[in-house]
This record gives sequence, C-alpha cells and structure tokens, in this order.
Amino acid sequence: MTTYRIELDRSLCSGFGSCVDGSPTHFALDDSGVARILVTETDDDAVLEAAASCPMGAITVFEQAIGKQAA
Repeated sequence: MTTYRIELDRSLCSGFGSCVDGSPTHFALDDSGVARILVTETDDDAVLEAAASCPMGAITVFEQAIGKQAA
C-alpha cells in the first residue's frame, strides 16, 4: 500500500473547492474560502483525484517512501 504526502500552496488556491468535493476527509475550505489540509499523510488514492481536480494546480501529492511526485 502506498502512503502519500500532501502539500498545498495556499497562495495558488482560489477556493473552487474541488479538492473538498473529491476528498473531504483530507481537505476543507477555511473561513476565507482557501483550502487547507486536514491530513498530511494518507494511503487513500482519493488525494490523487483531488490534486488532479484542482484548477489552480495548488495541490501536490508525493509517494512518501520514495519522494516521487504522484500528482
């Protein structure tokens, strides 16, 4: 099972919320409408879809064991 590390560049986030729709256990929008990470490491593949759905490219996901970018 692959473990992923999630990074978010909040300066790129425009608050579309597609990450929250795709993976609500890992992302939320704060009071200002900017995404925040709820869990920084996970084995849930939903974070790959959440990263791919971000229109601003603000989410990066890495395979924890090898440090390779997965999304």
